[in-house]
Amino acid sequence: MPKLRSSVRTRYPAPNKMKILICGDSFASDWQVKYPDKKGWPNLLAEQHDVVNLAQAGCSEYKILLQLTSADLTRFDSVIVSHTSPYRIPVKTHPVHARDPLHNASDLIYADIKEHSRNDKRLLPLVEYFEQYFDNDYAEFVHRLMIKEILNTVNGHNVLHITHIGNPEFTSFETVFDAHRGLINHYTDEGNRIVYEKINASLV
Repeated sequence: MPKLRSSVRTRYPAPNKMKILICGDSFASDWQVKYPDKKGWPNLLAEQHDVVNLAQAGCSEYKILLQLTSADLTRFDSVIVSHTSPYRIPVKTHPVHARDPLHNASDLIYADIKEHSRNDKRLLPLVEYFEQYFDNDYAEFVHRLMIKEILNTVNGHNVLHITHIGNPEFTSFETVFDAHRGLINHYTDEGNRIVYEKINASLV
């Protein structure tokens, strides 16, 4: 499995400066590894706080759990967990994105594999698997188990759980995503500002 990356960016001191761990998928990862001149909400947060970002673009809930278990949670004032789709299949090496600086830890998801199969016929067996054999109910069941394990792992710590798939138990940014879809962390600049301000207000 690709080595977990961490990014620490602290540029300006803040009155309520905190040590924050971010774990999750592409909605929370550091897109500056590929787009250094752009700022997503994690980068905006890192201008105000000490941020360690272990989130990985395209990863499954299983790899989000691994991010959390790789860190010493007692070192942080707050932990942010961005939960992902139930329909990602964990793989050690992605057949398309393994060399991409942002998506090298990606897992398999149907829409992505289907799109790339147009130019890469090696992916057609994976498309067939998703279309004929993939069990959505099983995937959703395993996803719930992964979330339970994550909740057990972060129990006793100050944690903000966020989602973009409408889970009523977590802070949802689904409506913000629908209104402000863009390049960085899947948001426009305005969308990233809205998410940053809401998250920052909930932490301080």
